[in-house]
Amino acid sequence: MPADEREAAPVGVDFSALYDEHPEYVARRASGSFEQAQIDIEVRLFKLPQLMRLLAPGRVLRSVLEIGCATGELIAAVPVQAGGRKVGMDISAANVAAAQARFPDIEFRCGDFRDARGEHFDVVIMSDVLEHVPDDEAFLSDAAALGDTVLVNLPLEDNWLNRNRAYGPADVSGHLRRYSLADGLALFDRAGLEVTAFAQVWIHETPTEPARRALRRERQGAEYTGAWPQRMVKHAVFATAAAVPAIGRRLFASNLFAAARKRPAT
Repeated sequence: MPADEREAAPVGVDFSALYDEHPEYVARRASGSFEQAQIDIEVRLFKLPQLMRLLAPGRVLRSVLEIGCATGELIAAVPVQAGGRKVGMDISAANVAAAQARFPDIEFRCGDFRDARGEHFDVVIMSDVLEHVPDDEAFLSDAAALGDTVLVNLPLEDNWLNRNRAYGPADVSGHLRRYSLADGLALFDRAGLEVTAFAQVWIHETPTEPARRALRRERQGAEYTGAWPQRMVKHAVFATAAAVPAIGRRLFASNLFAAARKRPAT
């Protein structure tokens, strides 16, 4: 990704208001909604397993902070020891209120995570966050200072279907930039971190995709969205991706799951 694209930052954007009002999050806040059920599937079958397998086998977590927790599904699912502490932080007051109502046993806060600088956690999690912030390097570096380990889930959208996507605050998902695998790993290096484990994973190759199709069939009457011709095309595309993985991996975005820590001083 060109340096000028990487460093470009939107001016005068109220990100807290953006995510209060963003249709994706408004839908997720509705109890029993399709969108809420879908994120539950993605957390259970994709995000949580991929993040947890980056930790050393048998590691027990006593305290976990999730930055950019949105409506709280991931931090609610993270396992900690009995009596352990879980904290979720987000800049959207509406998301935090919805998270607290749904998961009352977890501590949620609205505001800047840098206000927690006097605290320390075993693990700091950021899932689908860095692509939303103007200065991803500083954000990652500051977040990693709050924990022994930082776990990151970062979408890698250098794929065919995202080639002409217009990134910025008006993006359908609010993504400010596109990353390749090399971009993602370089971000950790620029932030002063060393990566201890990572994996590049395509969600359509995991049990998540069949579960999402089953949910759409149950709630919406069809496995794919759109009119009948569109559904037929999508079915053919996914069938091709399954039959020829090399095509599927160029066609669809992947995710970088990484564990990292502050680089020791030399």
